[in-house]
Amino acid sequence: FRSPRAPAPVRNVVVLFEEGTADYAEVAARIAAELPAARYRATLVPIRADSSELLAPLVALRPSLAVAVGREAAELARKHLAATPLVFCQVFNYQEILTAGGAVWGVSPMPPLDLQLRGWNAVDPSRRRIGLIVSDAHAELVDDAVAAAAGAVEIKHEISSSDRETLYLFKRLASQVDGFWLLPDNRILSPNVLRELLSYAVSHGVGVLVFNDSLLSWGALMSATSTPDDVARGVRSVLDQVAAGATKQLPPLTPLAESRIEVNADVAS
Repeated sequence: FRSPRAPAPVRNVVVLFEEGTADYAEVAARIAAELPAARYRATLVPIRADSSELLAPLVALRPSLAVAVGREAAELARKHLAATPLVFCQVFNYQEILTAGGAVWGVSPMPPLDLQLRGWNAVDPSRRRIGLIVSDAHAELVDDAVAAAAGAVEIKHEISSSDRETLYLFKRLASQVDGFWLLPDNRILSPNVLRELLSYAVSHGVGVLVFNDSLLSWGALMSATSTPDDVARGVRSVLDQVAAGATKQLPPLTPLAESRIEVNADVAS
């Protein structure tokens, strides 16, 4: 006779997200909905620029796991919940969060590059050369983009160290490519440069694939973004492995599986 196995304990999970960012709020809500009540007790915690008044209630929750949606949420969790295993998402410049040490894992902030290219090809199959500018911190994305292209298109790339250099390099590349791939790197992009870059692209007939739907109104050809449900499933998968203590094979950054494509019909025509 074997006694029945005791059920796994219900774990307190705090889901921190940056208040005022609708996308982050939606992702946080989807994450909380994805976590089964039989295994997790999820508490949504919005944070603001000055969230000092949240610290005491946050610590009082005694979470056994933390989820952070957005960089500010991740930094707050790293600072004030340092002993709590953390899973973050929607953070592009994530390197410092991972290299600070501790039990920290992330979910990719971008859809798979091959899915982005597949969606782009469906809109504009005539592309032969794509421009790509990255910061030094993300130089490995050039190799990833080349692998995703699989020889179907040529990836012409440059490394930038500032937003103004990005604009200069873009204008230099614009005459050499028939499409441009923008990544969400605020180290080398700013709102002013994005506006100028996309205006230049429209006037020179260069279709730009962007990372946010809001940039379509600025003149981008199309956007490729993650879906909240896919992000939530990725976070749930990582949390399940962390809760089970199965982290030896868990990668620092778990990839997504879906891409949502939106097209600017005016630019496309």
